[in-house]
Amino acid sequence: MAGKGGGAWKVAYADFVTAMMAFFLVMWIVGQDQKIRRSVSEYFSDPMGTESSGPSKKPTRTGSSYESISSGKVPLEENVSMGRGRSPFTQKRKSSGVTKLVNDWIRDDKQLSDYWMKQAQHQREAARWSKSVKDGTTTLEKEAARLLLTQLKDEFKRDIPAKTKGMYRDILEETFLDVHWEEIAEDLIDQP
Repeated sequence: MAGKGGGAWKVAYADFVTAMMAFFLVMWIVGQDQKIRRSVSEYFSDPMGTESSGPSKKPTRTGSSYESISSGKVPLEENVSMGRGRSPFTQKRKSSGVTKLVNDWIRDDKQLSDYWMKQAQHQREAARWSKSVKDGTTTLEKEAARLLLTQLKDEFKRDIPAKTKGMYRDILEETFLDVHWEEIAEDLIDQP
């Protein structure tokens, strides 16, 4: 039989390889974070990334097949993804969701943002007169960020309600350990 043709195994093998590719694709997607899974889901729902309302089609998300900028589902997403970003003084660490929440909270509350921008300016002035800046062992920005991060940690921890006790206080204090205060301080110091 082997010498007389019989290519049915090729079809079965092709089906097997296709099934394995689909299996590994699903396994890869399952292992990804929520943002990537949502992005893959949106792609398969609408590969062109367009909104077909009316005669013209316009992109609904960044990364679609059209070259125009559109606002994403996350508030101010385009500002973050299209901005130059900042270059931190500290080592690159795994990003922290809690850090982003605190940073966004400071930025979104006008009164709080103004307060911390003034504090950053005060710490920049204080750093200017610091011994380590004068003798050149550290830069003005690093020293100002160090002073500001100490103030940030102290004030945020102090604002935990005194009546919070037991497990809830422990959870709050543990969450504060996950905040990268250096990043927030550096970001505030970098603002003009």
